[in-house]
Amino acid sequence: MARSKLTKAESTAIFSAAVLVAVGGIIYELILGTAASYLIGDSILSFSLATGITLFGMGIGSLIAPRIKISAATSFAINEILLGIIGGNSVLILYSAFSFTKISWLVFAIISLIVGIFIGLEIPLLVKMFESFGRKSSVSLLSKILALDYFGALLASLVFPLILLPYLGLMRTAYLVAFLNVLVAVLILYSMKVSKKILIISGIAILMLGALFSGANRLEKQIDSKAYKDPVILYEHSAYQKIVLTKFKNDTRLFLNNQLQFSSLDEARYHETLSGAAMASVKNPKKVAIFGGGDGMLAREVLKYNSVEKITLVDLDPFVTDLAKKSPEIARLNKNSLSNPKVEIINQDAFKFAFETNEKFDAILIDLVDPSNEKLAKLYSQQFYAQIPKILSSKGVFITQATSSYFSPNAFASVFNTIKSSNSSREVIAFQTNIPSFGEWGFVLSAPNSNAILSQKLPQELAYQNQERLSYTVKKSVSNLPKTEISTLLTPKIVQYYENDIKQWRYY
Repeated sequence: MARSKLTKAESTAIFSAAVLVAVGGIIYELILGTAASYLIGDSILSFSLATGITLFGMGIGSLIAPRIKISAATSFAINEILLGIIGGNSVLILYSAFSFTKISWLVFAIISLIVGIFIGLEIPLLVKMFESFGRKSSVSLLSKILALDYFGALLASLVFPLILLPYLGLMRTAYLVAFLNVLVAVLILYSMKVSKKILIISGIAILMLGALFSGANRLEKQIDSKAYKDPVILYEHSAYQKIVLTKFKNDTRLFLNNQLQFSSLDEARYHETLSGAAMASVKNPKKVAIFGGGDGMLAREVLKYNSVEKITLVDLDPFVTDLAKKSPEIARLNKNSLSNPKVEIINQDAFKFAFETNEKFDAILIDLVDPSNEKLAKLYSQQFYAQIPKILSSKGVFITQATSSYFSPNAFASVFNTIKSSNSSREVIAFQTNIPSFGEWGFVLSAPNSNAILSQKLPQELAYQNQERLSYTVKKSVSNLPKTEISTLLTPKIVQYYENDIKQWRYY
């Protein structure tokens, strides 16, 4: 029989539960989208599907709620325990599906749907709980609960990227939110003084989740390492990406979000080509900017040019630049370049830096990750490439890596065509070279005129390149590129080209 009055403690418990479940619900969506983007790629599709499927599940949950016959407090507590167990293990399940099966997308969809159903049950059961204790459902009551839900969502959207992901990682964050769900169940069960059996079950669930939280990092590393051929020696999450370092014999490899950044066996071919083509195309370069290149390999090469007085390295992720300075493996490879007094590290978005800096550079070397999602597309846009000459000196040159000319020819062509369209008064050439760990790799160089290209001498101490080889590589420019549309901020064609190219080489 319904009580005529809800005690202050009970009311506080229910409203507190509304805030906590809101925080947890949004974080689960973010966790699922992030995990899918890490493992499967295509962040826009991953987050869109995570949101869409979860919301669809929430709709199902909302329809199911009125059909539940057991008491609202008990059913809400059971719902939170089940959500905690399934949601908490969602990352573990997705990692396992990715590493050991070929149905990772299906598993992702099922998990998102189930989590969504449980989240969708929460608000109706909270309202039903008020009703069961004598408070009639009203617009005012629903407004208060929804307001707390939306306020909690804002809190979650700030806490996840700024605190939880960088400091706890994805799997531990999932278990922490799961712990929060079960804690909400305990709060309701204790406050309402219902179902001691379920209270005991929730206590067991808390102990289980606590144990999984403690061992999550080791568990995540063990499962995720199955995706890498070589032993993993470093596994970390920053605020921006997953960083993995592997080593087998004398081959050290760096991966960012599962994308290979370099292999120590052949990285000199890449970095000497990228740096040499630009640095040998400008007389006595003094001020050089590097966009990306947080591993310090490119800075190592630029420091070989005696005229260089200052290198401004702009890389978004401070974790990567710190790692390049402090990791013995990487610091040995980059010859402690990032600790050189000539090098200034600025942890900032390269796009923002290009439009805000008042400096002029003799050479700008762009070594950013491939345009695999819309967040990166602005760094391959017409607007970005049009801005670069504005921060160059009159003799200045710039060069960019332009993805694989073999595996992603249309993306390579799009980079060239986009730069060409925004540098119409300059000499723009596309060329390629073979990097064994990557295959054929493309570059695009923009110089004031054709006479400037490779007009200067290379340093003597290069490991791979020399004057003859680089001249052959650069001046044998690629002329038969596919016709592609220009990539802009509003129409990021580069991502579409890249994804379509790469899909041909993936196994789904």
